Amino acid sequence: MDGGAGMKSQRPEREERLRIGITPGEGLDFDYEVLARLFADTSAFETALPFVYGSARKLVDAARRVGLNEASPIVQRSILDVKGKRLQMVEPERSGDASQRDIYAILQEVVSDLKGGHLRALVSLPLVESNVRQAHPEFKNQAVAVASAFPGNPFRMLLCGNLRLSFLTTVRREDSETYLSNQRIEQRIRDLYQTLQMDFSISTPRIAVLGMNKDLQSDRITLPGTQRIMPVVNNLFENGIPVFGPFPARAFFASQDIKAFDAVLCMYKEQMEMCIENRPREDMCYFTASLPVIHLEPMLIGNDLDVSFRALFRAVCLAMDMDAARQQNRLLAENPLGYSVMRPGRRDSKEEDSSEKEPGDIQ
Repeated sequence: MDGGAGMKSQRPEREERLRIGITPGEGLDFDYEVLARLFADTSAFETALPFVYGSARKLVDAARRVGLNEASPIVQRSILDVKGKRLQMVEPERSGDASQRDIYAILQEVVSDLKGGHLRALVSLPLVESNVRQAHPEFKNQAVAVASAFPGNPFRMLLCGNLRLSFLTTVRREDSETYLSNQRIEQRIRDLYQTLQMDFSISTPRIAVLGMNKDLQSDRITLPGTQRIMPVVNNLFENGIPVFGPFPARAFFASQDIKAFDAVLCMYKEQMEMCIENRPREDMCYFTASLPVIHLEPMLIGNDLDVSFRALFRAVCLAMDMDAARQQNRLLAENPLGYSVMRPGRRDSKEEDSSEKEPGDIQ
């Protein structure tokens, strides 16, 4: 029996290799030394094509300083020319020294490529926002620069080993409890739940919610905060989302209960920072979630080249894993065999006796 007879394949064509753009942060010598270490490891090119928006001359000089004299990047004028498995740099043709390009100009180029669909993943080395604001007062941070190019409600997550954390606001905001409305808490939980499914392939993620206590040195959750969070948690739980809480922050992070959850939603950024006080920075990476593209920002550690290289390498691997999860989940959500959906009102002959069911119901 020919099961494929008369059926046209609906599978999409194989997509090109994942391009992972990398920005050089402040563009300092140390930033380029970390990049040189990354591209000296050929395993980075096995399943993806990472490349740098920046200066080829600076990267070559950095490679020599760290003993990697073989670095000879190909200079491309556009992301559309990036291909193959060689180390490549994107340097748009401009007048003047390319090594002196403004960091803000590099970010604008990257955002344009992301918005144009030429780039699915970006790993941006950290920079000092106040330095950029001296010439560009409108700049807030890299996450906002990327998120502003897309619609929706993006939010930041901190990935720390197997921990995934997000926060809603800071305690420095005036009247922050009023800012944390039921609608905002519920929407963030839903967005976090969907992100865990699509980007981390966790089919039924468990989410812990922390309490709304203003005094972060105390674990006493205020009654108004509990009364605000509990109805949201109960409603979502009854609707099939396994969310639990609210938990007191310090006691929760100090216990083993944290291992039972796939993500933690903190009310304040300071609550999240409690969790990472004694954890290795090389395992930490910021993720701008709920975007059609992947944006990661690893934490580089002072002038420790080895630790910073591991942080960057982990971020690149995370970008590859997330993109693979998205592609797989996109395929699963499609109709790969091309079956036609039964129109409302039509019934299979075997279901003629199910007269109580409304047309189109799927049990």
